[in-house]
Order: sequence, then structure tokens, then C-alpha cells
Amino acid sequence: MPDRTLPFRSEDALWQELTRHWPVCQGNVVVGVGDDCAVLRGDSPAHHVLFKTDIVVQDAHFTAATPPRLVGRKALCRAVSDIAAMGGRPGAALVTLGLPRPGGGDSALPSPSSAASAKFFSANYLRAVYQGLKDAAAECGVSLAGGETSRARQFFLNIALLGETRGYTPVLRSTARPGDLIWVTGRLGNTQKRRHLTFTPRLAEGQFLAAESFATAMMDISDGLGRDLPRLARASRLGCSLHYATIPRNRGADLRAAMSDGEDFELLFTTAIDRADELRRRWHFPCSITCIGQMSAKHTGRRAWSPPENWIDGYDHLKQP
Repeated sequence: MPDRTLPFRSEDALWQELTRHWPVCQGNVVVGVGDDCAVLRGDSPAHHVLFKTDIVVQDAHFTAATPPRLVGRKALCRAVSDIAAMGGRPGAALVTLGLPRPGGGDSALPSPSSAASAKFFSANYLRAVYQGLKDAAAECGVSLAGGETSRARQFFLNIALLGETRGYTPVLRSTARPGDLIWVTGRLGNTQKRRHLTFTPRLAEGQFLAAESFATAMMDISDGLGRDLPRLARASRLGCSLHYATIPRNRGADLRAAMSDGEDFELLFTTAIDRADELRRRWHFPCSITCIGQMSAKHTGRRAWSPPENWIDGYDHLKQP
């Protein structure tokens, strides 16, 4: 029987195609595909374990010119940001290293012999990458517990990270309600100049929003507001409207950059409208919070959310060159 064409319209469509036959939840899995982390049952009803994997790949997330310590830092902080997006505390991490070997003779896996590959294979470079991992782990309270190595065409680091929430439940993408206000922490856009390498995961902020029950739904912004807000809306089976003029932007970022640059790693969350004043009053963190819109109950056909014609899309690995 001929293989039919997979709907590679986007990352989301590909992932839905690949996982659509997976069981929704089995065993101790409370939340599986479709959120920032998998959620597992913990040792009591008030305890949940969070499980996340994330990867950084040469020329997709960093280049040969990127300082190696910042490569290691980014690899770990990306995974930590997803723990933060559910209001969790990170725990232990495993690190998988994919390493190109210049001038190798493996015909099954040709290895580039470029100067970049030689650089990635150098002991000094790798020590600096792992020092960056170590520094980020100390900053975020992560225990580096081990890992794996493999030959690869391109240098990559993959992080498998455990976290937890204790005394309150993790905040999901799928639990926003009609009328909830939409907020973001910090500022968006123009991240490629350096901030995507030096950002600080919003751990304390996420824990506050979850433990104090301010956030009705939450995720981090990794692929741009233009792609991540629709994900939250679809998961919650709601519509949404944005007040474009209120979207906080980094210096030099226009609206398109704020919507589509990606790798902001700020929190995107919703709150009940009657708690907005309390949230502003009790917010005690250095980063700002900004209300940028509102969730609605509008549906378009069978879809829970459909973008308006002038919607600015975010970053998609299958569409970017």
C-alpha cells in the first residue's frame, strides 16, 4: 500500500500526525502530548512530577561563532523554561551530546571535515560547553545526573529534565476560560542579537502564578507570540483577541519581531479578569507584566481558534530556511 503524504504544513501538524494514535494517558501519566511538559502522578495527590526534553542543534539554535559556554547555558535554560511555564521547580537533568568528528571514515554517517566540526570536537570547546551547563544548573537549582554521547552530522545537546510541583497543581495550556485576560512577562522580539543565549527562565514568577492560583493557563514563548498564543487558544478550545499596541517590545523590535522572532522565553498566561488588580498589586518581580488581550468563546467552524487575515505568525522549524 503506498505511503500517503504526511501533512507537513507546520511543526504542530507534523506532531499531531505522528502522535495521533498514542494513548491519551496511561499508567501514571496525567498529561501527555500537547503541553510544555508531560505531567506524572507524584507521591501524593498534591504532588506532580514534570518531565521535559529539549534540544539545541548547530545552525538552528546556535552557530560555530556562538561562545561555547552560552551554548551549554541555552541548552539547559530552554528546558528549565518549560518547567517554569507549568509553575514547577526543576530537579535532575540528563545531557545527550551529539558530536561531529572531522575526517571520520564512517560511510554510514559521513562526518564533515570543516573547521567548524574540528572546533566542536576540540576538548577546550567541549569543556566550555559543559561549564556553561554547570553554571546554568547552579543558577536554576538543577542537578546534572548523567548523560550519553553519540556520533552525529551536526553538533547538538539534548536535555531530559525532571521537575515537580508540590502543594499545588501544574498550570496547563488547556485551562483558560472565556473572558480571561492574556498577559506576558518582560518584553518580546529582537532576541537574536544575544538575549536568546542569555535569558533567565522565569522560575520564581511561574511558581508564584501557579501557587497563588493567578494563572488559569500558562506556557512559555519559544516560537513567538504569533505561534504560541494560538497553541494556548486551541488547547483551551477558545478564541482570543490581542491589543497590538500594548504588546511590550524590546528596543529595536517592531510588531512583527515581537510576534514572530521566537526564543523570547517569557511567560504567556491568562488570569480571571476579577483578579487583575490583585495580580498587579502583588507582583514583586523585577520583570514587568503586561495585559495584551482577552480570551473569547468564539469558534470558527470545527476549529477552536482561527487566525484573522492579518495575523502575524511565529517561528516554525519546518517553514524556516
